[in-house]
Amino acid sequence: MGTGQLIYIQSAPANVTYRPSKYAEGSTSYFSLMFQRRGSILANQSHKTSALCEGDIWLIDESKAFSLNADGSTDLLLLRLPRLAVIGRYPQFQRLEATVLSARETGTRLLADTLTHLAEGVSQLCEVQRAAMMNAIVQMLGVAEPSLAPEFSMDWRIRRAIDFIELNLSVPGLTAEAIAQDQRISRRRLDQLMQKAFGQSIAGYLWKRRLDRAATDLQELPKADMSIAQVAFANGFEDAAHFTRAFKKRFSMTPGNWRTP
Repeated sequence: MGTGQLIYIQSAPANVTYRPSKYAEGSTSYFSLMFQRRGSILANQSHKTSALCEGDIWLIDESKAFSLNADGSTDLLLLRLPRLAVIGRYPQFQRLEATVLSARETGTRLLADTLTHLAEGVSQLCEVQRAAMMNAIVQMLGVAEPSLAPEFSMDWRIRRAIDFIELNLSVPGLTAEAIAQDQRISRRRLDQLMQKAFGQSIAGYLWKRRLDRAATDLQELPKADMSIAQVAFANGFEDAAHFTRAFKKRFSMTPGNWRTP
């Protein structure tokens, strides 16, 4: 699935513990959706224990240990999404590991239906189509947000600003001022909202998001034929050398080294 993985699991009663390998910021890691297709599981991560029933989805941050305990047979779909892509699009998900998305929520059912149809048809998709589906599901995570705890709610202007950035990320002339203007508020006010929500300005968020998506693009097989300069331009950078310097500062390695398997 491009830079991610889709895993279908049928299991007898089992007790499983996962411990991540050495994790460094910026390295390949996953934020996963575990869809409980059949049976039930007791899941634990970050000292949070959740009982998952049929139709529920559990959010897993694979940079942290977790455990699963199934007393009976169970069917699972595990979709491993690149962590940078998820956190870049939804920074608040850094605090949402071990959250249960209830099958009672419409957004959860939409996600579950998408995962089910994807599992049934993925073998008929080419590599480019699989990568496109991964990107689409990252975008779809927003439909589940109403079911999350109120403390993670976000000012609608920030949501709109983030959506505007995602739609225009490849536009070289995109500026913080243009983003604020789209929200019909001053840049200073938008910066205040962003600082409160994410601890960074709108310009800082835009810069980080461009670098994060470029990092994902560099490791996607469908884009393996693109030069580093083409990846830079596709993500709104106007100068390849400037992109390389910024990338190295963000990830402590050059784009070429990042791309090398």
